[in-house]
Amino acid sequence: MNRRLVIMRHAHSSRDNPNLADHERPLDERGLRDSPRVAKQILSRGWKPDHISVSSSLRTIQTLENLGPELSEIPKSIEERLYHASLETLLSVATSIPENTTQMIISHNPGCEMLLEKLSGELEIMPTASVALMMERNGRWHLLDLIRPKNLG
Repeated sequence: MNRRLVIMRHAHSSRDNPNLADHERPLDERGLRDSPRVAKQILSRGWKPDHISVSSSLRTIQTLENLGPELSEIPKSIEERLYHASLETLLSVATSIPENTTQMIISHNPGCEMLLEKLSGELEIMPTASVALMMERNGRWHLLDLIRPKNLG
């Protein structure tokens, strides 16, 4: 195995309170429903990461917590730099993944889509709670699979 990267866009968040700063928006009912369903798929497909880097926003942290104990108990780092991260920042995370490990990033769009496209050359839409599995082989990244909550039935 070479390096694997699991890219997740945070689950759907609430815009009900216009007085909240963007960083403080919580998940809404849809986000709370979708994230555990996606987590089951991550685990059943063998994508369990060795480490999770998560944006410091409330909605990304709640997404992680709502993935369930098997994923939320994985070693993690909450990183301010992942809050609406630039492509360069996300690329630095991807290129620092140790060999033979799986790293997960929980972040925001457009960064998640831009990272996926930059690494794989494929343009994919990542609605909230979507997850992509990337693998690096011989110095090239490949998109292996993509989970979108609406396709889970």
